[in-house]
Amino acid sequence: MSVSLTVMTFNLYDDEPHDSPNSWEKRRDLCISVITSYSPIILCTQQGVKTQLDFLQQGLPGYDQFGISRKGPQDSTDEHCTIFYDKEKVELLEGGTFWLSESPSVPGSISWGSEVPCIATWAISL
Repeated sequence: MSVSLTVMTFNLYDDEPHDSPNSWEKRRDLCISVITSYSPIILCTQQGVKTQLDFLQQGLPGYDQFGISRKGPQDSTDEHCTIFYDKEKVELLEGGTFWLSESPSVPGSISWGSEVPCIATWAISL
């Protein structure tokens, strides 16, 4: 039996001020267009903030998402590494986040000269 899995990674690059040429408002429709043109089963995002993730969720109604802020699950203001998945094609079995630091289980931890917390989000799907 052969199984095909389309995976996409997408750096959302935070939300710049509205007058910036890189503002989310100027990029968001193109992001949805690119994502839907490839129809990934799994979409991994980086540097997304809540407003961006909410917009993607609204524009990708067949998807569900998993992920937390790099400062921890209680924070919704900072960047996230969120995984979106096509809920008709895969089921999330397990997932988590760890910090790229000497204390990988401590939310918001920083090591090795980092200026901000760095995270990795993972998921197991069926």
